[in-house]
Amino acid sequence: MKKRSLIVFILLAVLIGAAIFFIYAKWNKAPQSIENAESVKINAADLFRAFSENEQQATQTYNGKVLEITGIVSSTAINQEGKTIVQLQSHDPLFGINCTMEKEEMIKEGETVTLKGVCSGFTTDVILIRCYLIKKTT
Repeated sequence: MKKRSLIVFILLAVLIGAAIFFIYAKWNKAPQSIENAESVKINAADLFRAFSENEQQATQTYNGKVLEITGIVSSTAINQEGKTIVQLQSHDPLFGINCTMEKEEMIKEGETVTLKGVCSGFTTDVILIRCYLIKKTT
């Protein structure tokens, strides 16, 4: 009986140890390289339309995914962390796609750009974080 209890205790300890290791490894994994990641390609107006027409469905489809988005720059600004924010036009004159850039880039209003970043949700704008410039045309 003691031998059986010892075996059960050892197996239980191994399982608990494996679970702790798995959780630790999952929690502390390095962030994905956005520039080299596979992405969903979409244009800015279509992405905004998806969120404005059915936010729940668009959140399931795009949230947390790497997107490669093409659109016309409506404005740029610097946030409180010193990062460049690029606003891409949508069909709505007041709202659009808000992209927080990882690197400082020379992006001007009116340029057509392709950015790659992670979709993090929708407020009044669609929010993309960790964005990188892929292509720019004037």
